[in-house]
Amino acid sequence: MFETVDVAGLLDKFLPDRPRPEVGAAPLDKVEGRIAGCTAVPLPIAADSRGDLIELLTTRTETVEPIVHVYQVFCAPGSVRAWVFHEHQTDRLCYTDGTFRVALCDIRPDSPTAGRIITLFPGAEAPMLLTIPPFVAHGVQNMGETRSSFVNLPTNIYWHERPDKRRLPFNSPLIPYTW
Repeated sequence: MFETVDVAGLLDKFLPDRPRPEVGAAPLDKVEGRIAGCTAVPLPIAADSRGDLIELLTTRTETVEPIVHVYQVFCAPGSVRAWVFHEHQTDRLCYTDGTFRVALCDIRPDSPTAGRIITLFPGAEAPMLLTIPPFVAHGVQNMGETRSSFVNLPTNIYWHERPDKRRLPFNSPLIPYTW
């Protein structure tokens, strides 16, 4: 069952959007060289009485690699997804929901930040676009009491028959980090 509407003249009844006000100055990188090649940029929120709008990725201010694959990850309360790295793709993780703890470990032997581990706390209270290049191991924990999610806009397509992903258990002694 479906409804129909008379569309004659309907297009003219829709009003164009008004320009949206700027949401502020360019956000500052929260990683700022602590792991070479990684960035963690706060995502500005455009809020009104209906709720919030958050732009996850835009080419308005800089050139970005094309979006070729998008997926959303749902995390149970307290769950840990770690450690993982990619050989070819850059992850672009968007955190706008829940409360997460994200750890990065630079496992590139020739990197100026080789061996360094850092922790970030993105989520609903601190929306963030986190960019992680190849060979930087990373993990995420849902610190909240409810299921939460994040979105990945990686630079490569995920091929199920040959995944570009390497893993270690989250409690591996090879990375001295306590989840």
